[in-house]
Amino acid sequence: MKRKLKVIGQIFIIVSLVIISFLSVYNYYQAQKDEEMVNDYIEETKIVDEEEIEEEQPEIKKEYQQEINYTAVLEIPSIDLKRGVVDSTKNFSSINYAISVDEHSNYPDKEGNFILYAHSGNSNISYFKKLINVNIGDSVYVYYKGVKYNYEITNKYDIEKTGKADVLLSNSDKYITLITCNPNRKGYQVVLIGKLFEQSNY
Repeated sequence: MKRKLKVIGQIFIIVSLVIISFLSVYNYYQAQKDEEMVNDYIEETKIVDEEEIEEEQPEIKKEYQQEINYTAVLEIPSIDLKRGVVDSTKNFSSINYAISVDEHSNYPDKEGNFILYAHSGNSNISYFKKLINVNIGDSVYVYYKGVKYNYEITNKYDIEKTGKADVLLSNSDKYITLITCNPNRKGYQVVLIGKLFEQSNY
């Protein structure tokens, strides 16, 4: 009986190791694929001189955007984050798949607030798991339609998780708001607000 239990235990350990190895390889593959998609988006949407644009490029760009559904790219250097974001009207826009743009957002090229949500936690879709570590004064970049928007975080606070959040709306300035669950405070969300202070073509 003891021998039988020992064999079962060994089989369980082997199966567990196989599953862990598979998940590690899968997560690594996904990370590499995501990085490639982000870099491709930036390359495909950057503004270049008309002389450098080939005649077929607009068609290629359109097919690419239909494939990945990225609307923009978000970069936060202080937490080593660089990922594509998806508009609420597109496929895979749920925070269960990507960093999601709130339906009431104004995009960076217009005055108002660019509002983004994502999960925190430890899963492979927890793209804002380190957002709690972003501090006032940190830089946040958004790549959108050939322009790099540089925001500086000016405010950080917690709110109770009720399904609603009050956000700043402006007709004269440009802001970004990042929202996720606070991993250190159950039932609360962390909110970061940044103000645009610079933009340039990329």
